[in-house]
Amino acid sequence: MKSNYLTIDLSIPLLAKGPKFLSHIVVINGNIAYLKPTISAMMFCIVYVVVGLFLIGLASFLLVSTRQIDLVIFLVGFGVAIATFGITLIQPFLRIASFDKERGVFKNRRDRQVKLCNIMSLQINEKKIQPKHALSYWCYELNLLTKGGRRINVLNHNNREQLFHDANVLSQFLKVSLHNYCQSETDESQP
Repeated sequence: MKSNYLTIDLSIPLLAKGPKFLSHIVVINGNIAYLKPTISAMMFCIVYVVVGLFLIGLASFLLVSTRQIDLVIFLVGFGVAIATFGITLIQPFLRIASFDKERGVFKNRRDRQVKLCNIMSLQINEKKIQPKHALSYWCYELNLLTKGGRRINVLNHNNREQLFHDANVLSQFLKVSLHNYCQSETDESQP
């Protein structure tokens, strides 16, 4: 008799890419656990906004002092493009995912809300990111698994130690199991 069930390989990461820096940490405040963007992640994005605004300000100064319209137009266009890029980078960091025990839901503003009672476990995966013009690096992702068979990404960055710590904290907060699907050499103290 042929089975109609689809087998899912949980060792395959959900996301193809990931940042080369620590992007978020898990913070628990009473009955809510949420992902807080790190200062380094926010500063990385804000640098682009500041540079873009500086170029726009420089263009304004040049318009008043030299009246070189072609240079002013170039600086304004370039400044707006860089500032917009910075704002676009910031937006994913401001979408805070949270686990709310009072309301009984997980929400991340990308996927549908998930009732906490439907979360079966958490999983950690690793992947090797190989950019075209840079050195490769390892990235780790924390996903939640639901009773309905969904996998939803919670965290994705390359700080292994912090991700394992956050995964342990979150699994204790949610009272669910944590599974390590990393294939590389692991420390025995890790899950």
